[in-house]
Amino acid sequence: MRKDEFKNQIERHLLTPTIFGYADANHYLVGAEDEDGNFYSLSDEQDKIMVFNSMFEAETCLKSLGFTRASLHFQTAYDEMIGNDKSSDTRITISLGEQ
Repeated sequence: MRKDEFKNQIERHLLTPTIFGYADANHYLVGAEDEDGNFYSLSDEQDKIMVFNSMFEAETCLKSLGFTRASLHFQTAYDEMIGNDKSSDTRITISLGEQ
């Protein structure tokens, strides 16, 4: 989803700005989730999914679009590897600071 559509969908309260990260990964995805948990990645002008090298870069992208809060969705495979429930992901709301 390109930036214009991304921003429009969030401003209409259809989607929630979201940063997606994985344990031990050196990249983050920025996108938005709907109320069913479907994730829509932010893409550039060539429709290539945007990947960020740090949490700071991901936050800066959302802040540059005018957002002050986002959902952080963080997953790890470690619990699943030792037989625990695979649904052990973390979702929290983070502040991106004031505009």
